[in-house]
Amino acid sequence: MDYGKAIRIVRALADIPQRELARRMDVDPSLISMLEAGKRKPSREFLERFAAELGVPFHLLILLSSESGNAKTSNPEAIQRLALELAGLLFKKDDDGNGTVHDKTPEHCA
Repeated sequence: MDYGKAIRIVRALADIPQRELARRMDVDPSLISMLEAGKRKPSREFLERFAAELGVPFHLLILLSSESGNAKTSNPEAIQRLALELAGLLFKKDDDGNGTVHDKTPEHCA
């Protein structure tokens, strides 16, 4: 599992610099850099806080983290594409070009 890749993708889609993310999560900016580079492994607690802070489902991070050897399917690349498309939908640009995290509550999913 490449959690650094998932953190990097979601942070980039949310258009949040590493320093801003570190400030919001009350961690040192070097931690974000090391996580994204794969030099440190995030704890489950960190991943849950990260997902909550950026408003993405925790399980999407798991999908984005999966690598071809992790997936028990005949088409792991399809899972990765699906995860990227889901993440893209969550951070879809509005009409003004601003990135917004869309409300994911059931009444807004229609």
